[in-house]
Amino acid sequence: MAQVAQQRTLEDGELVFAEGDVGDVAYLVDQGSVEVFTGQGDTRTVFATLGPGEIVGEMALIDTRPRSASVRSIGMTRLTVISREGLNDRLESVDAMVQLVLHSMLGRFRLAMHRVREGEQAPAPPRVPESEALPVMPGDAALRHGVLQQSRMEARLREAIRTDGLQMLYQPIVQLPLGKTVGYEALVRWPQEDGRVISPADFIPLAEQTSLILELDAWVLRRSCEQAVEHAGAMRRGYVSVNLSGRQFAQPSAFDLVASTLEATGLPPERLQIELTEGVIMSDPEYAAQLLDRFQALGISIAIDDFGTGYSSLAYLHHFSADVLKLDLSFAREVRRGPNGARIVRAIAAMAEELGLRVVAEGIEAEAEGRQLYKLGCGWGQGYAYGRPVCFSEQAEGGA
Repeated sequence: MAQVAQQRTLEDGELVFAEGDVGDVAYLVDQGSVEVFTGQGDTRTVFATLGPGEIVGEMALIDTRPRSASVRSIGMTRLTVISREGLNDRLESVDAMVQLVLHSMLGRFRLAMHRVREGEQAPAPPRVPESEALPVMPGDAALRHGVLQQSRMEARLREAIRTDGLQMLYQPIVQLPLGKTVGYEALVRWPQEDGRVISPADFIPLAEQTSLILELDAWVLRRSCEQAVEHAGAMRRGYVSVNLSGRQFAQPSAFDLVASTLEATGLPPERLQIELTEGVIMSDPEYAAQLLDRFQALGISIAIDDFGTGYSSLAYLHHFSADVLKLDLSFAREVRRGPNGARIVRAIAAMAEELGLRVVAEGIEAEAEGRQLYKLGCGWGQGYAYGRPVCFSEQAEGGA
């Protein structure tokens, strides 16, 4: 758990910490200023004077080595304490590449400080390759390995997008209780030369950490629309439902991307549904409302995906031009467990109906569950009970 920020107030000339001390905190200068120096008296060398908004003592956040310099206050000074634990809480949510860059920069800074001090006290030592001279930070080996793996996968994924090396599968969305197919959710997979298939759970988070998600979204949208046109017979002219990432949705070009893709592929707008999560819509409600209105004016339908994993409230939905509410598969699990889950689904379905929203229950594993969810107010469903994700040619063979 992140630590609550603490503060220190110092008088003029008061020592914050001394060279050689061991610590595990850094300081953000909130008010006043501090002086960073080494030595004492005539041998004292001032390296920097830092003011509000600057950080001092940051090396203690990544290792337990003694402080490489002393710091004292200049005038009345107030400092905010940054703990190693608090920083680690934040770093856990940061991309591994960023973590490695930070570690490397801080390590090189410590090495530079060491060379400056040694240069003042003794002749320059024989030159050592920088890669060998850098201090080893805790966890560096695992971090570097992880970054290398991530970097290689990112390069391979970029190439797969460029060369159409990904694969689109489609899972039926059916009308309950009979299971008549009305549409298909487009799901991307990444097949490998050795026959393995990399799950979206492994490569989509990687894409989302970079601008690669924009390329991936555009590829998925284009391929889904192309294949919906090509396999219109197998689809029985049902719609195709495509997920759009939050980063893509936030782009000023999001509407133009979708509109131009429909025009280029020839897919009628009414046969495209765009799926967005609650979090994406609520990140900027005013912008989202305007964009959704434009999509609907074009004839595209809008589905709120994974409902129940984010805001879990219908109160905000009347502000947006949505058509479909997709209940997260956790609701189907709750219905299996007992009456409380059924009550929740019934209440959500009733409120959704009042708002004019069609309700799709995800994660249905047996047709009996589909019949039960239909009785609770879910008019549509999706899950293994009605079909696994397959390519359109297999849909046709299966008589979907």
